[in-house]
Amino acid sequence: MILSVRGRLLAREPQVVVDVGAVGLGLHVSARTAALLPALGEELSLVTYLHVREDQLALYGFHSERERALFLLLLGVNGVGPRLALTLLSSAPLEELERALRDGDEAYLVRIPGVGRKTAARLVLELQGKLVAVPPAAAQMDGGAVFEEAMLALASLGLTPRSAREAVDKVDRRALGAAPRVEDIVKAALQSAHR
Repeated sequence: MILSVRGRLLAREPQVVVDVGAVGLGLHVSARTAALLPALGEELSLVTYLHVREDQLALYGFHSERERALFLLLLGVNGVGPRLALTLLSSAPLEELERALRDGDEAYLVRIPGVGRKTAARLVLELQGKLVAVPPAAAQMDGGAVFEEAMLALASLGLTPRSAREAVDKVDRRALGAAPRVEDIVKAALQSAHR
């Protein structure tokens, strides 16, 4: 089983291609992970999941262990394949998706492309009790989750993933306080990008 890859980013589309020791591995990634990729030619490291079917091997890459864990939980739901699991991860912030699944918020889930009422009900039923709430303080301890969400928000506003990362890296984290909000980071990043 392939649990992670580390190498040089060769391509972003139609799949992410990573050069690992003269072998180019193609990986399917969520929009979240795609937004956090470095520039072409730079080093990256992704945790992975190898999906094996009779007629196909497909490698999926994730920026964080938390994202991969949720992907695997989603795959365990009857009728949810890798494509729908990636759509779910790409269409909602991780914390919101986890909250909706944990709280049984079917109305939130049906707004995600490809998720109908039956699928939403199945997701809630089969994942009930499997998701543990991550306290906001723990999620923001290293600032990772909120800063990742800010990079995704900037990418959705039209910045390239590299520009979004650079803008967030320029933000004065001390000025944001101990528990920064995504909106505050995005605002500060946009101000720093326009200087």
